[in-house]
Amino acid sequence: MSYRDAVMAAKYSGGSNEQATALHEERLDPVATGDGYFGFDEPRAVVVHVVPDGVYDDGYALDLGASAVVPEADPSRPTQLPVLGARDPGQGTWTADGFGAAVAADGSADRCAGYAHLFSNGVVESVSALPFDDPDGDGEGDERRARLDGRALELDLTACVRRYLRLLAYHQATAPVHVAISVFGTAGCRLDPGQAGPSPQSIREDLLAPFPVTLANFDANVRSALADPIDALWRSAGYPGSPFVDDGEWTLRSAHDER
Repeated sequence: MSYRDAVMAAKYSGGSNEQATALHEERLDPVATGDGYFGFDEPRAVVVHVVPDGVYDDGYALDLGASAVVPEADPSRPTQLPVLGARDPGQGTWTADGFGAAVAADGSADRCAGYAHLFSNGVVESVSALPFDDPDGDGEGDERRARLDGRALELDLTACVRRYLRLLAYHQATAPVHVAISVFGTAGCRLDPGQAGPSPQSIREDLLAPFPVTLANFDANVRSALADPIDALWRSAGYPGSPFVDDGEWTLRSAHDER
């Protein structure tokens, strides 16, 4: 299903939160089957949609034309549209539906490992396999199973959603904003909290979806708003919740938190 078809299919799904969730669900299947943007065709990925409230209003659109003086309008500087898990900015490019930044897979310029796409109606679609480590072909047991870096995912997910909100606020998009998160291809993957946490545990489900939240405004505390979907991810591997929350405080706060 094309993006435009997905928008129309979601338009009459109820209130704005239900519409955002429906759009996310309509887009999730094409992405998982290899019909995402920029040739993305990975077996597992994190999929995030950020949907401003006014997306379905007639005539609602952001100014993404050449006259828009914003960094993401320069294909050589897509710094305001980060790709989840990427350490360096992706290569920016225009599409028929808006503007995107894509990151190539290691060792293969022809494979897309992740992208972020800003559609002209204000929706951000973020898709990335970068938080996953592929298993080594010569290993045995756990070494042959993909690993999802839980610590990096929490940091990057929080940082990227915050950046997307800033970008939409710059473009004067309409609040509230709805964020929907899914992860596919996860069955058997090890969810790893890193050295400071408990031993990695295997995720039991192949599709963790969707986890919608609503942010009342662009200044919302993103990590707090995403607490439920982040905890749900950890619970899918048998943890009681995020191991990085201690007495209500997020222990991963660092310089990365403010990117």
